[in-house]
Amino acid sequence: MDYRATETNGQATLFFTGELDMAVGDQVGQLLQQYGERNQAVRVDFQNVSFVDSSGIGSLFFTTKELLALGKEVEIVNVREEILDILHVLGFTQALGISIGKAE
Repeated sequence: MDYRATETNGQATLFFTGELDMAVGDQVGQLLQQYGERNQAVRVDFQNVSFVDSSGIGSLFFTTKELLALGKEVEIVNVREEILDILHVLGFTQALGISIGKAE
C-alpha cells in the first residue's frame, strides 16, 4: 500500500492507494498515529483503496479509537461501496461514532 499526506492548519489528510490487509495494517495504524499526534484532525481518503480485510481494518480501528480518546477528530472519506459495507458489518462506524463518506 502506498500513501501520501498533506498537513495544513492542524489537519492532516492521508491518501492511501492499494489494499488494506494484514500485511500493511500495522503500517497504516502507525501512519495514522503519527499524523494524529501532530494534528487536531485527520482525514483518511480511501478513494484509491481497492480492498480491505478485517485484519487490516483492525489496526485502523484501534488507532482511531486512541486518537478519539485524545480528543482528536478522525474522518474517513471517499470509501467505495463494497468497502463501506465491510466497515458497517464490522461495526466500525457505530463503535467509534465517526463520519465515513461514500465515494461519489
